[in-house]
Amino acid sequence: MSQFVADFESYMPDTFADKPYGPSGLLANADAAGIDVSVVFKSGVPTDPRPGNAALLDAVEGVSRILPGCLINPTMGPDALADLEMCVRRGARTVKLMAAQHGYRLDSPVPDAVMDLARSLGIPATIHSGSYRSGCAPAYIARLAKRHPQVTIIMDHMGYREWVGSAVQAAQECANIYLGTTIIAAAEPFTILGIVRGGDLGADRIVFGSNAPQAIAAHGVNGIRIVGFSPADEALILGENLRRIYEL
Repeated sequence: MSQFVADFESYMPDTFADKPYGPSGLLANADAAGIDVSVVFKSGVPTDPRPGNAALLDAVEGVSRILPGCLINPTMGPDALADLEMCVRRGARTVKLMAAQHGYRLDSPVPDAVMDLARSLGIPATIHSGSYRSGCAPAYIARLAKRHPQVTIIMDHMGYREWVGSAVQAAQECANIYLGTTIIAAAEPFTILGIVRGGDLGADRIVFGSNAPQAIAAHGVNGIRIVGFSPADEALILGENLRRIYEL
């Protein structure tokens, strides 16, 4: 039986590298990396994500290998909540928060209503991590996670690069946080191996993501495969954890 591989975060621009992309480009990219299922967001981080969310849902309707996600800007208040509800009705499987571009701190009250709605809708939250200045520090995500323990959170980039230790600490403190390997799987996968081998966090709390097409998906998959994880841990990271989170 071939290994199940799932990607918690990739993007679908209309064009990429001066060529049409869309669903066909995304699936070709996934095929090249051996990815079975991709969670996909529309490219870009506009102040008002609603048109992009709708366009993505239109484009991937009926494509079983693509699980659409929706980017939500909590500073839009009730309009953000209405869009999240609409997106989930149309098949969106996760909400994406990008505080760095939308101008709020993740540990502030701003995203609470969105997280409450995510809990009610039974969907996970995909959350960008970064610096303290950006509002996306792993420590801020931990505070948010503690306020919303029933929402599964996948922390994009697992704090890469300067805040990996803080990301691990956040996951240790919060059972609802999973660390996502976007960028780091392709660039520095031995960092992920060290976390697991050192006993800091189990492979059951780490989820593969590619960040394609800006990052090369095949490099990320191969990064996890070549560094020396046990077969069981490799399978968890590359697909089985996401299978459980999304009930695939």
